[in-house]
Amino acid sequence: MTPDIVLLGPTCSWKSSAAIRIAQKLDAEIISCDSMQVYQGLEIGTAQPDAEELAAIPHHLIGIFSIQEPYDVNRFLNLAASVREDVHRRGKQAVIVGGTGLYAKSLVYGHALLPANAELFEQLKSILDSPGGRVQLEKELSSAAQGRDNIPKDILLNPRRLLRAVEVARLTGCTPWELNNSTNQPKEEYKQFVILPELELLKQRIRQRTAAMMKKGWVQEAQRAIGNGLMETPTARQALGYRDIAEFLSGNGPDSLPELEELLVSRTIHYARRQFTWFKHQHPGATFIPIPPQDSPLETICSMVLPST
Repeated sequence: MTPDIVLLGPTCSWKSSAAIRIAQKLDAEIISCDSMQVYQGLEIGTAQPDAEELAAIPHHLIGIFSIQEPYDVNRFLNLAASVREDVHRRGKQAVIVGGTGLYAKSLVYGHALLPANAELFEQLKSILDSPGGRVQLEKELSSAAQGRDNIPKDILLNPRRLLRAVEVARLTGCTPWELNNSTNQPKEEYKQFVILPELELLKQRIRQRTAAMMKKGWVQEAQRAIGNGLMETPTARQALGYRDIAEFLSGNGPDSLPELEELLVSRTIHYARRQFTWFKHQHPGATFIPIPPQDSPLETICSMVLPST
């Protein structure tokens, strides 16, 4: 079977446009590997493909959930497996594209690095320290593991490890031992490429795209989503930029739209740096595609990904 293409990289690295070109050449379909593009009502802020792009090539896992729906790595893997099976059944290849590192690594390698959240950890620690708290956390982990007998004994004997296991289960929908149950070798069913533009080029593109998103109505979109309860949702509230816009709208953030835009640019550059580091170090076996300023990005990417004729 021809391996599916996995096209990864930091935000604003031409992934979506390149994926469409590649899919058109291969008569393939696109599967999103993005933790936030699954949500309806966040089209601008999550840079979802527009109507023209969606019409050009079949896309999957884009705008399929309301913001109230939880989404995690486990749910992504289940949905991606189902979609890939359907795509292959039609005799087509899949192009998997996105920038959510945990999801991409879980898909390609069969496991993920264990995430952490300081606020959640402190909440769980308070539960652990309260009367009956340890029993409560053990029950929660038993539910995630589908039975107490499936929990490694050393975790039940060590309160700190119990705490960490529940934290990971809440953040990912999986137990730590499920996430770690694999090697660091990519699966043969995927051929992965990582786009790595030079940082100054990426910063310039982030500024341009942020300005375009603001002009398109990002603030108004955020206002509607916040009115629909975005800040109280289990997952969608983590979408980059929306919390900053919420603070601006409440009068507790930047004093003007230009200041808000500059803050959003700064947040996005910081996020892109983290993505850059992740993809450079967490994807052994990938083909890296550097994009220097003088190159034509889409042509460079497609020439590296598409088989030579």
